[in-house]
Amino acid sequence: MTPLYVAPAAARVSPSFPPLPPAARFTQPTPAPPVKRLDFPLRPHLLKFLQVHLKLSRLQEQPLLLADYVLSGSGRFGLALTQLLRKPVKSARHEGSIADCTARLGVDLRSYKYAYYDLLQGKLTSYAVFQFNDFVEDVFRQELYWWVRQHYERRATIKDSIRAALAFYDITEEDVAYDTLRKDVQRNAGLVPRKRKKKPGKTDNFSVNLSLKTSALSPKMRPVSQKMGVLSQKATFTAVREALMKLPLPLFETEFFHAGR
Repeated sequence: MTPLYVAPAAARVSPSFPPLPPAARFTQPTPAPPVKRLDFPLRPHLLKFLQVHLKLSRLQEQPLLLADYVLSGSGRFGLALTQLLRKPVKSARHEGSIADCTARLGVDLRSYKYAYYDLLQGKLTSYAVFQFNDFVEDVFRQELYWWVRQHYERRATIKDSIRAALAFYDITEEDVAYDTLRKDVQRNAGLVPRKRKKKPGKTDNFSVNLSLKTSALSPKMRPVSQKMGVLSQKATFTAVREALMKLPLPLFETEFFHAGR
């Protein structure tokens, strides 16, 4: 049997192809790194207010720098922020300026996926910033009204009551103007004019019959469905905010309040 002829190696010719032009080469797009942390803009006095209620330690005084807040949906502030950061909110507009939000709260997103947040290349929308500041401001004012009413009933002046509340949170005149708070308290705190008495009665300790379980909303008490398709994002947060504002004041959750009773 005649063996097949095999050409020597030197005689073999391998096909050659011209290199592809740079424009025709396929390049794998580099995925954006997941956002694990964000600096959330806040008004300076609200940053100090949240420091107490979120129990954050101070890392630096000037400018004020706090430890990062690990985002959680168990408390009122975490629940509101989680709701605002959900996407999409591309058509919503904020109703006011955020120029006074010069402080920053570090928010740790380790427990949440990047895809669930309304972040555009790591930048927050003005809607989320304004709405969260407005919500925290509302809680702060409601707490201030309560504080002034209790001290006012004990024959303290409005000025001393407001300054005592600001001292509790270490809020200074540079953070928020005292006159602004005084005018707001006089209009909205519901203070009853005092009746002059020769001998003021004895002031007893006031009691607050409120539940301390305020860490989360009961599923049966939620006024809105959690399915985002039922209500728009804006309407959903409005309903969630109304429900959160019905909770007892966050001051009742602090150790300072219970130690003084």
